[in-house]
Amino acid sequence: MQQVCLLTVVSLFVTSAQCKTPGLQTRITDRALEYATEVALDILSKQVTGQQIPDQHGQSGDVKFDITGMNVKQFTKPSSRVSLIQNVGLSWSTSGTGLAIHGDFKYKYRKGIIKISDHGSFDLKANGINFQIKIEIGMDGTGRPTMKAVGCSCNVGSADIKFHGGAAWIYNLFSGQLENKLKDMVGGGNGLLCKQLNTLIDVNGMKSLQKLPVTVQIAKRFLLDYRFLSKPSFQTKFMETYHKGEVYWNAVPVDAPFAAPPLLKSSDTSRMMYIWLSDYVFNTMSYNALKYNQLQYNVTNKDLPSGVLNTTCPQSTCIGKIIKAIGTKFPNTTVMLYMKSTSMPNMTAQNGSTVVNASGDIVFFAQQPGGKYTYFLTLSATMSTTISLMIQNEKVFAKVLKLPISVTVKDSKIPVSPEGLNFIVKGIVSVFVEPKLNELGAAGFPLPVINSVHFTNTQLTVAKDTLLIATDLKYSG
Repeated sequence: MQQVCLLTVVSLFVTSAQCKTPGLQTRITDRALEYATEVALDILSKQVTGQQIPDQHGQSGDVKFDITGMNVKQFTKPSSRVSLIQNVGLSWSTSGTGLAIHGDFKYKYRKGIIKISDHGSFDLKANGINFQIKIEIGMDGTGRPTMKAVGCSCNVGSADIKFHGGAAWIYNLFSGQLENKLKDMVGGGNGLLCKQLNTLIDVNGMKSLQKLPVTVQIAKRFLLDYRFLSKPSFQTKFMETYHKGEVYWNAVPVDAPFAAPPLLKSSDTSRMMYIWLSDYVFNTMSYNALKYNQLQYNVTNKDLPSGVLNTTCPQSTCIGKIIKAIGTKFPNTTVMLYMKSTSMPNMTAQNGSTVVNASGDIVFFAQQPGGKYTYFLTLSATMSTTISLMIQNEKVFAKVLKLPISVTVKDSKIPVSPEGLNFIVKGIVSVFVEPKLNELGAAGFPLPVINSVHFTNTQLTVAKDTLLIATDLKYSG
């Protein structure tokens, strides 16, 4: 969960050779992992501080002792290092950890006829604690990442115990044994710290992975698939992952009949994370939107400035006044436009520019008494929309910059002048289409990020078939 930033960053985007070109690729650099370990140590400190330690009982010579009520009062953060292991995952090691433990004791001393018993409290300081643990990162059968703690080791450099209350000369009889007991409880592969680390990774880490959105619903009709195509790949300074990056029709998730193009290559590791987003992601959504009849709409007066689609009007800005044949043939009514795409809208990213090309038909009907419609005109329309993209709140947002639309008469029952076509483009189609496109762009396209991780110092590069996001990360758990 949010408790584990090391695991959160790792679990964000966890490749080896892949047989399918990805729609999305990520790179987590050593800078991100170093930041993550610092946050993870803060989390570990909170988890360890206040931790109860099981009671201990023992005997040293003539002294029997009981140690109870032990808990960790202080955790001193160590220096930390994380390294990447090829084909395995991560190795995390620390040095210089310190622990302060408080507890109660009681003892019984018996030698011959001499019997002494007493009780008090003690404080133990353990220093020079080092631990090392490996984190195996893989992928399960559903395309989700997995992680597992492997081979935790921990040793305690020194332990110093101070007793409060009782007879000091008796403490010396069992203090050495007690120090060793407590060192074994803290250190070792099954000691306090390794148990906490294993829990941090195997329990909390896996919970965090379950929150990673590998599929995301869009508009309740589409399914964005971010599942992994292969196991992680680990290089000296970064780890990489490859994701499917395809949008399906939610009810019938079938692969699109075209492949993702190659992504831009980059060796940069100056930021914490990089996301390569292919225009394939958007184009698979367009493909399914067209296939399942989502790219069609009936435009009426309610979608446009008041009265534009009236056939009769006192002013000169309604369709019946501009195209007089409409006003003459269909007086005192309104026109409905049935707009539909005739081919898949195609997004192309290239050299700093993002363009969406689309084509379709605009079919005109005049409303008749009784709710019937009479057909009278079909126009073919093409548009090449230039959009600007931005990254905000871990989403990709878009806004229309230029929307040139051209139309030609495909079929007509009435004469239409060039002035009439110009009015249709500027006064009707553009007025309706541009706000609709901006509305879609303002909804944002979600990136595969856990809620507790946020982008900062983010840069977006538009290259051939690729949106490359370079960013640092901030954990807000």
